[in-house]
Amino acid sequence: MLLALLFLAVTAFGSLMTLVTVSLGDIADDLGSSRATMTWAITGLMLTMAVLTPIAGTLGDLYGHRRLLVIGLAGGTVTIVMCGLAWNAASLIGFRVLFGCFAACVNPNALALMMHAYGSERRATAVGWFQFAATGAPTIGILAGGPLFDAFGWRSVFFVFAAVSALAFAGALRSVRSTPHQAGRRLDLPGAASLGAAVLVGLLTLTQFATNAREADRTLVDVPVIAGVVVTVVAIALFIRIERRSSAPMLRLDYFARRNFTLPMVSGAAMQFAYMGGFVITAPLLEDRYGWTVGAIALLMLPRPGTFSLSSPLGGWLPQRIGMRLPMAIGAVAMILAMLSFAAASPLTGPPGIAWIVAGLVLTGFAAGVSQPAAIALTVDSVDPADVGLANGMNQQVAFIGIVAGVQTMNVLVGDNATVGQFVSTYFVGATAAVISLIAALAVRRGT
Repeated sequence: MLLALLFLAVTAFGSLMTLVTVSLGDIADDLGSSRATMTWAITGLMLTMAVLTPIAGTLGDLYGHRRLLVIGLAGGTVTIVMCGLAWNAASLIGFRVLFGCFAACVNPNALALMMHAYGSERRATAVGWFQFAATGAPTIGILAGGPLFDAFGWRSVFFVFAAVSALAFAGALRSVRSTPHQAGRRLDLPGAASLGAAVLVGLLTLTQFATNAREADRTLVDVPVIAGVVVTVVAIALFIRIERRSSAPMLRLDYFARRNFTLPMVSGAAMQFAYMGGFVITAPLLEDRYGWTVGAIALLMLPRPGTFSLSSPLGGWLPQRIGMRLPMAIGAVAMILAMLSFAAASPLTGPPGIAWIVAGLVLTGFAAGVSQPAAIALTVDSVDPADVGLANGMNQQVAFIGIVAGVQTMNVLVGDNATVGQFVSTYFVGATAAVISLIAALAVRRGT
């Protein structure tokens, strides 16, 4: 029952992420904006979740994972409807950011509920089945959402998925049971605020740097970039100072000295850099060079989440048989091959190119599905039982940092009206990120 409920809970988020990504150009035209501006409908959402996810996970540890899940689903339903009613680019971006506030409550607490149900000895298995739901549900959603978009427009897609989110809210309210939480402990607000500020300003600075690089008439390192770097460094230093002095810190700094806490997150972030960065430039590759429509591109993308979903249970099972390191390494190698497949498709325009793209999509899904259960379980196993929600939140925060970095970097490298050479070189950057993921995976402590 819990797995079925989570299947519903993540359908709207995952499906809309893919559908909005592949339809940015059409949404921009309808709202009288540009594709570059509408990219903030994705980037703004991810920035919000990057900042708030560990805080939401910590709140789940303190006040109950069920409570935070229900709040996230209720708020998410309302804000999805608001997105469908958006009247211009700014309102849609704002509503997507607001949706991100509630979506941040769903994932870490839903995963914590799954881990509690499976027990501490089978955390990788729990992550595998969670990923199965988190990626399988959007696969079904895309099957319906792509044709729906072509037939009735982008607003109809938001309204349909708002109804799905409402069903998940009703089910969670009725069926999900509470888990033990830490009575009497309060959220470390100064620590949460300083960490959030560091992540937000750091990612905004990266985005500004990417914008400067995209526009030829701008200075690459301007005043906003310099100021952003300074503020980010100060916020990090303040966070460290606060956590060292706090009697109940939001995040114990000694966790970062544990190899199996830090390295899996590094590997996962590099994996997400390639996974999402490669995805966002494959859509314009298909649109600009192959001449495909939004609906057709959305359907062609199905092997990516489909393979991710189907391989996730395997990723949850393998650590019990071959340990944690090898599945992470296998996933990184598969991601390297995926980026090379996309690069091979870039000079082509016919069926052979589509075959290479499909191969790349399958490999990216397999890479993420096989590697992430082990990476997430390793991080959670490295913290105290009371910090499971926080560890899940940190995993997802670092993953979002990798996503934003990948999306911004690879979008900048491709640019507008990209040549074949630009696509090829950008996919090689994604392959380099996957190599970093492999190195981090192999550096995990032996015997795990």
